[in-house]
Amino acid sequence: MSWQGDERRRSPRAPFPCKIVVGSPIRLLVSHVENISEGGIRVLLEEKLSNFVNVGLELFVEKEKPIKCKGKVMWVQERINPIQQTPVIFDTGIQFINLSVEDKQYLKKLIDTVMEDKE
Repeated sequence: MSWQGDERRRSPRAPFPCKIVVGSPIRLLVSHVENISEGGIRVLLEEKLSNFVNVGLELFVEKEKPIKCKGKVMWVQERINPIQQTPVIFDTGIQFINLSVEDKQYLKKLIDTVMEDKE
């Protein structure tokens, strides 16, 4: 599934698969990040979250020290099983809310490095 609309992101997104724990209003969800930017992440979740709900995030880009912050769900796209016509997973965009300056700088450096390696 690829986006065909106008790009409205302020920061480039880099493919960087890493583990994430999303603290939803209902329970903790563990998944992997599809891509990441200084401003947010795209993650695949087994549970649908509501748009604009705040969540807790723990992002494991390094094993020793996760990045912890809050996030806001900005969009959710259902991925449908074409045979049964039921949602099987939810592609979810989450904006970082209170990412520390140090963590934002770390993510910028990580993203720049990943993007340079792609070229």
